[in-house]
Amino acid sequence: APREERDVRSVVVTAAAAMTVTESKFYGHEKYVRKRAEEAVGELNETCEPAKKRYTLRAVRNEIIGDKTKKYAFVSEGAVQAVSQILREALANPGLDANTTDLVIQSAATLGSFSCGLELGAEAVIKSGAVGDLTQLLGSSDSRLVTASARALRLLFQSSKARTLAPLSDSSIRLLIKLLHLKDELTAGVSASILAKCCEIHEQQDQIQSYGGLKAVMSLLQSKLIKVQEAGMECIAAMTKNDKDLALIVSEDLDSVSKLLKFSKMGKPNVKLLACRCITNISTQSDAREDIVKLRAHLLPIVIKLLEQLSDFHVPHVLARLLADKPELQRIAFDSNAISLLTSWLRVTHESGEEEQSYLKEGLLTAVGIISLNLEDARRMVIELKGIPTIVESLKDKDERVRAAACLCAKSLSRSRKAIKSSLFDAKIDGPLLSLLSDPSPQVQQTASATLCNLVLSYLPMKENILAAGGVRELASLSKSMDSILRLHSTWAIKNLLYRADRTLKQRVMEELTWPQLLTLLNDSEPEVQVQAVTIVRNLVFGKEDDIEMVVQYQNGEILSILERILSPTSGSS
Repeated sequence: APREERDVRSVVVTAAAAMTVTESKFYGHEKYVRKRAEEAVGELNETCEPAKKRYTLRAVRNEIIGDKTKKYAFVSEGAVQAVSQILREALANPGLDANTTDLVIQSAATLGSFSCGLELGAEAVIKSGAVGDLTQLLGSSDSRLVTASARALRLLFQSSKARTLAPLSDSSIRLLIKLLHLKDELTAGVSASILAKCCEIHEQQDQIQSYGGLKAVMSLLQSKLIKVQEAGMECIAAMTKNDKDLALIVSEDLDSVSKLLKFSKMGKPNVKLLACRCITNISTQSDAREDIVKLRAHLLPIVIKLLEQLSDFHVPHVLARLLADKPELQRIAFDSNAISLLTSWLRVTHESGEEEQSYLKEGLLTAVGIISLNLEDARRMVIELKGIPTIVESLKDKDERVRAAACLCAKSLSRSRKAIKSSLFDAKIDGPLLSLLSDPSPQVQQTASATLCNLVLSYLPMKENILAAGGVRELASLSKSMDSILRLHSTWAIKNLLYRADRTLKQRVMEELTWPQLLTLLNDSEPEVQVQAVTIVRNLVFGKEDDIEMVVQYQNGEILSILERILSPTSGSS
């Protein structure tokens, strides 16, 4: 054989041999880790002096820090349950001597390490019942025990598994707020981080505020330690989101607003973002002062700059809230290349297929939908950047918040001219939208039905597809909903289907809607629904004489009698 071929074979054989050695080392290491975990758990379960257990705990913690493989092995072998039992038994002693105190500190720290970065570890800590013991320690007179338990709780609350926890009790909330006043500012910051999660997970901001929590958290902004300032902003952002009363308290504190503005302009991206989240919350309230509302324009270029880097999932959500109901800011965002950035990140996020990125995806879709709502240029750019297929695919997402955000995008795009509607048609948007009319989420149903209102107005191929897929049957069913918004949107969509329709189409629609249901809509308790029902009648009679007869003859002119009553100047229905 030629020399070149012998060399190739030699390389292949050598590579295969190296791979075998590598695999052997890997499996050998995995076996060693499992054996070491078994030994360590056995030592933790032994009855021995606190000093020896403390030594074992410290060794275990040092081994698992930063090593998910070892952490997983130790959790699988029952290490968390063993550590939790050690903590519980130590706390059962009437008085804690120096050795037992150190044992408690090591136990708390080890439980925190198991919670950090490993969902299985956090789940094991919760199942072990250690949360109650850790919260009990917050009231200790020993500052070392307080700090150890607070840090362990913070690591646990940073896990997604924290959502399975019950809301913290009043006594635990009071203890955490008490920590905010400590001279040990780092522990105060840890407490603020835990309180922030209590707001995000269980909306406990009113409970926290009832014990003076917001003012105490705001005082952390004056700290000289950046970590403490960050924790303070994290908690302020969580407490003031969708709470206008708490947002007003912050906006009236000039020192806090000044600090937040300073943080929004300087420092690392995460510090800027935290400040932007806080200012967005206070400046987007309906009753915010004019000078506070103007801060939205100040934040916009900062947030768009953060969008370029996108180091945090909150960025597109902050952008969307800043732009809501502000067409002039939406135009500035578009001119600042926001649509291009958002669409690019949306494609990357969608292609990754990672479920944990659902919150990011929701924010990106929402921001695209808001910027596109009033700007034809923005809609056109979404098409040019090939963003529509991703939006249509997102209508099928497992997460209802993503589906709702994708519906918002589709609704914004559907407001455009026929060319863009045809792009939505080419992407086969009608199928996913129709399926969302029966979505478990009312918000998704409402936005999907609103989108259909636009799509069926003047684009005939879309009308035909929706009719063929049973869309009128779905809309007719929604017109009987107890939800007045769904009744409004479904009636509106039926009205648009009938716009300039021929006799055949009118008959097909009325077979599904039925005349009795039309009478019910004409007598609806909501005036807006009545208006759409009246317009359905107008579209039915538009055209030839036969069209008029179809309406006039039903029940000997009952529809005309209802219209006369509704349109009467003395009627209070219209």
